[in-house]
Amino acid sequence: MATVIKPKRSETALAVPTAGSLQVGELALNVTDGKFFTKTSSNAVKEVGGAGSVTLQDVTTNGSTTITNITLDQGAKLVFEGNLANSYETFFTAVEPTADNNISLPNQSGVLAMDGDALAYGIVFGG
Repeated sequence: MATVIKPKRSETALAVPTAGSLQVGELALNVTDGKFFTKTSSNAVKEVGGAGSVTLQDVTTNGSTTITNITLDQGAKLVFEGNLANSYETFFTAVEPTADNNISLPNQSGVLAMDGDALAYGIVFGG
């Protein structure tokens, strides 16, 4: 007869076990989020693996960087919120490409200006 192993588990979204609820090395599973957790010998609860559940927000909040491409598709945009959390944002989007395109930022500081903007702003694309 097969042995069934069931770690501690929760089906509550975003629930993380407390250090007091785990022994060092014990596994806990959040079924809803698809994340495993364990407790370290320093009494910290850590997520184990879970790369499929990591968001770009998690990465930037933790100060991490990457050397791999970040691909946005299906109409995704980069959204820049200003200093005020209001209804005005700046969206950076791309039209449907017909070839591979590269946009390189120059090695200088300044304000980006688009074709038709005054050159006094700094760096000009196009033209």
